[in-house]
Amino acid sequence: MHCRMLLELIRRVFSLVRSIVFWDAQATNIILNPGHAFGTGEHASTKLCLSFLHGCITGGEYILDYGTGSGILAIAALKFGASLAVGVDIDAEAIASAYQNAALNNIGPDRIQLQLIASENTLSSTGDGTSEVVKGENTSEIQTVTDKDKYDVVIANILLNPLLDNAEKIISCAKLGAIVALSGILSKQVHQIIKRYSPFLEGIEVCKMDDWACVSGRKSRNLDAC
Repeated sequence: MHCRMLLELIRRVFSLVRSIVFWDAQATNIILNPGHAFGTGEHASTKLCLSFLHGCITGGEYILDYGTGSGILAIAALKFGASLAVGVDIDAEAIASAYQNAALNNIGPDRIQLQLIASENTLSSTGDGTSEVVKGENTSEIQTVTDKDKYDVVIANILLNPLLDNAEKIISCAKLGAIVALSGILSKQVHQIIKRYSPFLEGIEVCKMDDWACVSGRKSRNLDAC
């Protein structure tokens, strides 16, 4: 589905509910108290990511939300039909906010798992067991879903420099053929993301809104083949 169609669709099917303001029975509703964490649903990059998720989730996916903030993207992915969402962040307040928002939406630890990680410079992927819920624990690793499988969808709505610095770590979390989306960047920065990620992704697409952009593609090869 083309970007313009997706953006129009997301306006019709997605609504954000802060506390109890309104409830649209025909939309995908999320109850959200963002607190100090990024991800209120109002920023263009968040809207682009929501549009991406609505278009790519078909049901049963395992997704990684890299820089989860308020948890809005992980929660939305589950409401769109994903089976499991793992959210990671370097900010303890963000993890606390994401836990609260998951609870507000009746999503338990069997469907959403959250990890506080040391920093974007020390993120790594490991395949040594089943992912566990990590709350208030500072770890340097993003655990994979199982000892063999990685994620079907990886989304990172952060900033340009972390996206560039952590490209290999983000890609390593995705299984071969997985869909990867990168946002939190300005339209004028798109060329830098494409240059950095093109060795790993094929079928790269760019969606834009209000001078912000989301770059997405499908993982075409493993790191050792690049």
